[in-house]
Amino acid sequence: MQDLLLLVFSLTLLAVVVGGLLVRPINAMHDRFASVRWALLRDFSPVLRRDVFVTDRATAHRLLVRGGAFCNRPPSSAASSVLSRQQHHNIGSAPYGALWRAVRRNLVSEVLHPSSRLRSHAPARRRALRGLIVDLREQSKSKPSGSGVVLAAESLHAALFGLSASMCFGDGVDAARVRAMADGMEDLIRSLVGLRVFAAFPALAELVYRERWSKLVALRRRQEEMYLPLVHARRRRGRSGEGEPLAYVDTLIDLMVPDGDDDEDSGASKRRLTDGELVGLCSEFLGAGTEPATAALQWTMANLVKHLDVQEAVRAEISSVVREDADEVAEEDLGRLEYLNAVLMESLRLHPSVPSVTRQVIPEDHVVLDGARVPAGTTVQFPLDLLALDKTVWSDPDEFRPGRFVSGGEGEGINLVAAAGSAGEIRMMPFGAGRRMCPGMGVAVLHLGYFVANLVREFEWTEAEGELAVDLAPHVGFLSVMKRPLRARLLALRRREGLIK
Repeated sequence: MQDLLLLVFSLTLLAVVVGGLLVRPINAMHDRFASVRWALLRDFSPVLRRDVFVTDRATAHRLLVRGGAFCNRPPSSAASSVLSRQQHHNIGSAPYGALWRAVRRNLVSEVLHPSSRLRSHAPARRRALRGLIVDLREQSKSKPSGSGVVLAAESLHAALFGLSASMCFGDGVDAARVRAMADGMEDLIRSLVGLRVFAAFPALAELVYRERWSKLVALRRRQEEMYLPLVHARRRRGRSGEGEPLAYVDTLIDLMVPDGDDDEDSGASKRRLTDGELVGLCSEFLGAGTEPATAALQWTMANLVKHLDVQEAVRAEISSVVREDADEVAEEDLGRLEYLNAVLMESLRLHPSVPSVTRQVIPEDHVVLDGARVPAGTTVQFPLDLLALDKTVWSDPDEFRPGRFVSGGEGEGINLVAAAGSAGEIRMMPFGAGRRMCPGMGVAVLHLGYFVANLVREFEWTEAEGELAVDLAPHVGFLSVMKRPLRARLLALRRREGLIK
């Protein structure tokens, strides 16, 4: 084993020395790029990685929207792709091509289509909201001296993960299994944070990080043990019954994907997804449906706690649109709540859940910056927070000012698709831009608006003291989350003889 480790470290040293030969030509280009910052980043891995940071909106628009062929992402750190040596992919990790188009099109058309599919999951959203309200009410009443301070972050996460589980596997999944899946997802994410070498060189990572690799393998095995029985149960029962919404896993079981790199329309043979791919895609759905939405919901509610005038304005708008005796702010009400939409837009502008959009230059790409072609292998980073804080677009861009998105504001009339480049420029892109824009943007905004509206209607949210006070400092990892999980004092505003059915 000592000889093996010696060999590994020798290779590490060689990689650093060879990489050092690249530093001078790359750094020499630094002064030539007014809109781009070149950087050399070293993880704990022995790999020298070249990153370009694009912070200029015009350059970002040209590369992501106008130059739409630039679509590949760096090797993914998703567990399924890492453990399979980049053979099993989900939507986020798949290289741009036939497989990516097939699985992405399936998700968008069969699960997230706003009129034909997404609305069918309204009962699951109502159940998640009902459970969340009950949880928050019980917490606020059970605190010592009636303080009303609740563990909002944990409650929001549990509600959204349960909703994602219902959309993925159908109704009726045991609550204990859902909690176990949520815990497993959290452990899996923690195992991968900070180890990009897992994505680029899993074989080397297996040697150097033996204990963490073994833990990752065990977590993945546990994930399969939890997910596959649900997959097999849905396979045995066939498509959903009359009136029952189609679960994501139902569409994956029936899905035929290209067998190889050939385009799906070229007559190439097709195959069904393997169990490993099914688990990876379900894991992606649960993670992507829960973690960014929970982060965005926390950021939004935290800003409403900090700006009570904004919170009261949202509540007043809801009262003007929704009947007092209505059980909930329904999904069809959300389109009439213009100020609420402004609050959501401003929260997403200031606090995009993903810190950056990344692309990797491949040999077929022709990516040119300031007259020089960017070499293959370079990772291009588009930091979302910096792109959304441009003073030429937004006045006082660091301030939380929802009014900028209403009549007379600089953001009047823009939506997320237009803001991300369809209108000819990028103003903000919390869900990315171009061909690989997040396919879940619609459902994320729906869930965010639905839960924020109902939580403001049900409770008055105010700030706790001391260490429980709201802190808007971010912690940046896979996601940009609140460094201190959201805590708030809640006062119930509505008497409830019964809860939402």
